[in-house]
Amino acid sequence: MMINARKMLRENNLCVLATCNDNLPNSSLMQYIYDDIGINIFMLTLSGSVKYNNIIANPQVSLLIDNRSDVKQVGLPIMALTVYGKATIVSDSQKQQALIDQLVDKNSNLTILARDGHCSVIQIKIERMLLLDGVNDKTTIEI
Repeated sequence: MMINARKMLRENNLCVLATCNDNLPNSSLMQYIYDDIGINIFMLTLSGSVKYNNIIANPQVSLLIDNRSDVKQVGLPIMALTVYGKATIVSDSQKQQALIDQLVDKNSNLTILARDGHCSVIQIKIERMLLLDGVNDKTTIEI
């Protein structure tokens, strides 16, 4: 199942990021890139945004990635991958710029956000994943 999970991470670029602070959950539709070597996910946000502040206060996050767009095209069973991990804000300016460039290369609609002086990069170190294949088949993957 690890192969299917990594395939979903590589082949998609859209997820829902869930953060929480003071028992107030927040969900954000996000575009990302995946580093399968370091098992990290990277995305952009603005300093001071709700998700940014939530991550500073509580770095435990989850992501939801699914294949619903593929299902509509070819009638495949629905697969959903929940990723659990620890988020940090990338502080090294050279690493941050390299990641911003990679994110914009893969997701050109992030260009305006990337040019904002308050743009920050979120790094999520994957700790475990839950892969749902159809309605009943689930597999937990520890990293």
